Amino acid sequence: MINQTLLETLEKKQLPAEYAPLKDKKLLVTGAAGFIGGALFKRLVEYGLDVTGTVLFPEEQRELAANGYQVKVLDLASDADWSDILNGIDIVFNIAALFQEVEQGEAMYFKVNVDGTVKLIKQANDAGVERFVHCSTVGVHGHVKEIPCTENSPYNPMDEYHRSKLEGELAVLDYAKSLADGGMVVTVNRPAMAYGPGDVRMMKLFKAIMDGKFMMIGSGETLAHLGYIDDQTDSFLLGAVQPRENVHLEAFNIASGSHITLNQLAQYIAKAGNVKLSRIKIPIAPVWFAGLLCEIICKPFGIKPPIFRRRVGFFTHNRSFDLSKARRLLNYNPQVEAATGIKLTLDWYKAQGLI
Repeated sequence: MINQTLLETLEKKQLPAEYAPLKDKKLLVTGAAGFIGGALFKRLVEYGLDVTGTVLFPEEQRELAANGYQVKVLDLASDADWSDILNGIDIVFNIAALFQEVEQGEAMYFKVNVDGTVKLIKQANDAGVERFVHCSTVGVHGHVKEIPCTENSPYNPMDEYHRSKLEGELAVLDYAKSLADGGMVVTVNRPAMAYGPGDVRMMKLFKAIMDGKFMMIGSGETLAHLGYIDDQTDSFLLGAVQPRENVHLEAFNIASGSHITLNQLAQYIAKAGNVKLSRIKIPIAPVWFAGLLCEIICKPFGIKPPIFRRRVGFFTHNRSFDLSKARRLLNYNPQVEAATGIKLTLDWYKAQGLI
């Protein structure tokens, strides 16, 4: 359990009635040092639940443990046995993944996001885990072929991360189909581009707009469908408490209530920061080739490129998702729309001295 000193310093939250089934469960959140995993882990701690987090690096474990969190080290790329971590756990939220590590080759993405994930779910089942909620990504649909995209729309992964996440998701569901009737409940959650307080991935975009240095790449009419972090964490909790018949062997696309264009996104940030937005637009092709060149040069040296093609894809790939299935089966009702979420995020950046 989380120690009493930590509980006294946290902002305590009343456990909502809809999450009451979690009250007497032992929970595990992998990837607890990441943005989504960390937000979920800390939300469960704030509810006073019995939760353990896992992190990749010992220094992350030491830092969190020093603040009273119950944390263990788990590396999905390792050959270690994880039964000591999984024994006694009722629900696993598997958020850990290799992400935005462009300097890593595709083989490492598949080792972590496919092989490691399959190993984890098998050991979870062997340990008697009741539910396994796996974090995938809406990126399995890539540049969406249908607007809005449903869970049954064609897959269209655009890079090694999305390809590995798709194969990992399919492997998890395939393994779950082999389980006995009434066995472990397995659910796949596909978050959209998550943002909010605690996220630094979108900070460059916010900072560029606030500094008057932002120029749109392309027309700006590309569709973006974001997901505010509180809504995203709600979706994981809902996936862990809904009846078996609603969630077992199901995948859910999760995002905010509606998509926006990139022009609207930039305008919301500029309005929240009370700054003027540049009207200059940069052609896509030169930036894409610059990203490709940076990857070619940096990858052999294990260096993270300053710009890479997946980031350019943010400006070129449409993202729009139909949430009907999540609303119907998860009772998922996102509360924070883009304009509000962007203001809250910018306020957090400022409070942290990041902008």
